[in-house]
Amino acid sequence: MVGVKKQTKRVVRALNDWNKPRFVEQDEFCKASLKVNRIKINEFANMLTEDIFRPLANMLGENSERPLVALATSKEKLGKVIFLAESARREMEALDKAVTNEELFCVQNRLRELCAAVVEESVSIMNYEGTPFELK
Repeated sequence: MVGVKKQTKRVVRALNDWNKPRFVEQDEFCKASLKVNRIKINEFANMLTEDIFRPLANMLGENSERPLVALATSKEKLGKVIFLAESARREMEALDKAVTNEELFCVQNRLRELCAAVVEESVSIMNYEGTPFELK
């Protein structure tokens, strides 16, 4: 349980950082060097993978921590999560190909949108925990 709280705090802190004007406003973003921006955006991309997608996969995967949650989750929701994960992977590849701050800014905006969608899907899936069918 402590690990989940720690992980949640890390995600919230990273998302709060990501919503600072330095990343939201293109003029502010472009003031920093491409190298610094790339490092920071890679940190966010890693957070997206490690702290959001992986716990979802653990909950819904073949060896699920919560098999009844996995069972109750519709194929449509699983499809959305898989689609979002694939989209995020493509955007993360685009991070390495960006050669200007403007391109990097566009990539990180798309990642931000994907992150918001993943969080929304995660919350809706995790809410299955409260069903009377969940075994502990």
